[in-house]
Amino acid sequence: MKFTIDSEQLEKALTKVQMKGKGISGSGFGNTNLGNYASLYLEGNVLSIWNGNNTVAVKLNLTVEGEEDGIVVIDTTKVAPYLKSFKDEVKFVVGDFIQLTTENRKASIPLVVRHPQGDSILRMRGLLNHVSYEVQPQMLFTFGKSKFEAGISLTQNQLLKAIKNCELVKTGVYKFNYHEQILSVSSRDGTSNKYEETVSPVFQLGESATVEFSGPLYSLFEKEQMVNVYLKDDFPILMVAEDRMLVKAPQING
Repeated sequence: MKFTIDSEQLEKALTKVQMKGKGISGSGFGNTNLGNYASLYLEGNVLSIWNGNNTVAVKLNLTVEGEEDGIVVIDTTKVAPYLKSFKDEVKFVVGDFIQLTTENRKASIPLVVRHPQGDSILRMRGLLNHVSYEVQPQMLFTFGKSKFEAGISLTQNQLLKAIKNCELVKTGVYKFNYHEQILSVSSRDGTSNKYEETVSPVFQLGESATVEFSGPLYSLFEKEQMVNVYLKDDFPILMVAEDRMLVKAPQING
């Protein structure tokens, strides 16, 4: 694998796919992230960065100057600090190790043999390879053997405000209820502590759907970026923007 890219752009993307934010952690509601590893796939001038686990998968595409296609798994805690320091165009080369070079700097970083969630990522790549961004949703995509029932377009800022306010309830579990062209975003803690916010999608397609989920789904997307959200009752949520996508399993309350 060999490509050239602005170091700041790559460093920002590696941070985005960690999905840092508030959600359900081992000790309850608190800070969460997807971990420090990322799988990079280079095809031509498109670098796809994947991360995930058994409940969520994320992909972010970057345009690079590609020279040699390939696949590599990286530890972002070892790569990102160099990218942040370089602040320049950097050549990324994979051989027996990862080499980052600029005109007057060179860093060598050990390879990672395998992403800890590599099997889950590989499966999601297969399930999502037919999904693409549409400026106005026209198609309800399939996921596995089922099809989504609704597709709505929102801005990242609409998602951010609604979920951030729901985080004040401090359960880490949120509900999307799409009905009659309005999306309701809510959270409750089992008592009278509840928050609900209604959002008017920019575009909408399909029928009513309700799903509960956890995690800061807004954190993958850029401010004011348009995001298409695909829903089906008690089914994974799919979010697709022009250069990135996310799929999240529903929250099952036992």
